[in-house]
Amino acid sequence: MNIELACCESVILNEIAQGCNQTQVAQSYALALRSSWPTDWKQVNEAIIKRWSKAGLERIKRLAHSGKCFKTTSPGGAFPSAVDELMREGQA
Repeated sequence: MNIELACCESVILNEIAQGCNQTQVAQSYALALRSSWPTDWKQVNEAIIKRWSKAGLERIKRLAHSGKCFKTTSPGGAFPSAVDELMREGQA
C-alpha cells in the first residue's frame, strides 16, 4: 500500500493558517517529502519561518526526516506504524 499526499504545499499552508502545531505540520511535511506530487518547498519553508522562525523550520524538518512526528514506531520504522495506526482508526 502506498499513501500519497497531493497538493502538498496547500495542505501545509492550510495547516499553518488553521493553527496546527509543529508536530502536526511535520507529519504533513514528512508525507510531502515522500510524495511524487511537486512541492514548492521555498513557499512552504518561508511560511513555516514566518509562523515559527528558522529554528521552528529546523525542528519541523528534523521531526519529518526522522519520522518522530508520528506517535508510534515499529521495527520497520515510523511510517508503517503510522499507516497501521490510521488503518486501526478506520482513516486509511
